[in-house]
Amino acid sequence: MLVSLIIKQFALIEHVQLQLDAGMTVFTGETGAGKSMLVDALGAVFGTRASADWVRHGAERAEVMAVWQGGEKQIAALLAEQDIDVEDELILRRIINSDGRSRAYINGVPVPSRVLQQLGRVCLDLHGQHEHQALLQPDFQRRLLDIRVTGPLLSNVKTAFADWQQARRALQQLQQQRGDTEQQVDWMREELARLQALEIEPGLTDQLQAEVEAGRHHAQIHAAAGLSMALLDEAEPNARELIARAAHELAGVQDYHAGLKGGLDLLEQVDALLGEVVPELAAALDSSFDERELQATEERLMRLQEAMRRHDCDESGLQALMDEWQQRLSALDTAGWDEDAAQSALDDAAEKYRVHAAALTEARRQAGESLCTALRPLLDRLALAGMQVRFCLTDESRTGAAAEAFSATGMDQVRMQVMSNPGEPWRDLSAVASGGELSRMVLALKGCGAMEGAPGLAVFDEVDTGIGGETAWCVGELLASMGRERQVLVISHLPQVAACADRQVVISKNEQDGRTLSSLQQLDAPARKLEIARMLGDAQGLEHAESMLNRGQALAAA
Repeated sequence: MLVSLIIKQFALIEHVQLQLDAGMTVFTGETGAGKSMLVDALGAVFGTRASADWVRHGAERAEVMAVWQGGEKQIAALLAEQDIDVEDELILRRIINSDGRSRAYINGVPVPSRVLQQLGRVCLDLHGQHEHQALLQPDFQRRLLDIRVTGPLLSNVKTAFADWQQARRALQQLQQQRGDTEQQVDWMREELARLQALEIEPGLTDQLQAEVEAGRHHAQIHAAAGLSMALLDEAEPNARELIARAAHELAGVQDYHAGLKGGLDLLEQVDALLGEVVPELAAALDSSFDERELQATEERLMRLQEAMRRHDCDESGLQALMDEWQQRLSALDTAGWDEDAAQSALDDAAEKYRVHAAALTEARRQAGESLCTALRPLLDRLALAGMQVRFCLTDESRTGAAAEAFSATGMDQVRMQVMSNPGEPWRDLSAVASGGELSRMVLALKGCGAMEGAPGLAVFDEVDTGIGGETAWCVGELLASMGRERQVLVISHLPQVAACADRQVVISKNEQDGRTLSSLQQLDAPARKLEIARMLGDAQGLEHAESMLNRGQALAAA
């Protein structure tokens, strides 16, 4: 609930502080006094796009601050997203500079203006031109019916639609795979065969490179290994014999000097190491050389390197490509069966969707009839007795509609239609309803609870335009009854509507120091009678004004 509104340097308002309460508050005043500025100020504090025209002439900036009490779950969730502590009281503040730029704050924390807009969608229901336009939209008209649909019908359709979408994507993926051209498939098979022939494994490049180097230098390897073998183990004398002789000489005298014992230990280690060297050299000496094998290895290395350059990857990348192509080729081989199964799954999903959509259509049809029945007495009282209303549903599911008509909200095209006068044809609401009729239609919809879940603050700007007499009393009564469930602010020029309010605020315009100022003042009982009399056009008719107030309060309390 909005408990306080402070407006500074806003259009013709210099400084106003307004305390508000639950129920219905009506704002009245002479034409041009600035009643619309109140709506603009509320829009500003709830994130409406800033305008430099809002700043009072000569001022550097305008400021609007609102205090909101109540911690709805949606508000708490929104504040949590902005890392703002959830409190029972919110202070919303909007500063608009003379150049049109603005800043927004919630409880002193700077926030983007879009956050105020999001809060506005939760807190503020501004009944005005934008809402009339919304009523003309098919989606809005559909939601009027969906509010009255009970049970899981809506969620069933949404789930069935998601299942159908998933089945359709699976079929499309298979069809896309089968869409590969024959030339692409042939190339893939040939390239896969070439890569498989290389017998690729991690480290293959280094292995082949080593084999090639060994083959190319076979003669040098053989000569070096032979000479080394001779020097170490075969020549007279050879290295191992000389080491053994030296070790024998040291063995007899090692006890006489520590250096001799250490030297003998090292010679024994060297001899052991040489014993390990000899088999290695023998293996190199015994290796054979095959020119054709060398050429084959060189060719395999070249093909491997070309493949890695061609696909811009290493051995692991080539292996991954091979795995991918094998899966794709395997999928193509079995795609015929898979596609049949996917098509069958899609058909089943579509049929289930149509069943749920048809059930939702029937529920909407019943909801439309129920809503029109509830609207009838309200429309009669709002001087729309000659207008007949119906909801027309185009249910394509009953005509075997194509899947293009599927949606998460069902297959219905909902149109709100009216018959302005008996004997006239039914026409879409957008084609025949005037602005005044739309305004009263919205009020009737709200009066019969067709807009459940609406924000806690409802603002009605000139909702009573073009009406009077008993119709005006009906509008006032409806607004007052709405005020028992929500906070209602009404800008009106009709005394009947004003008389039904819980409280009344007059907006006046006067001149001060050569400047025009608008001010707001909450009226006590005597002042309210005077204002009602003024609205009646008879400032002396206080008895009439008092009578109207008594009737309005009785209607509001009924």
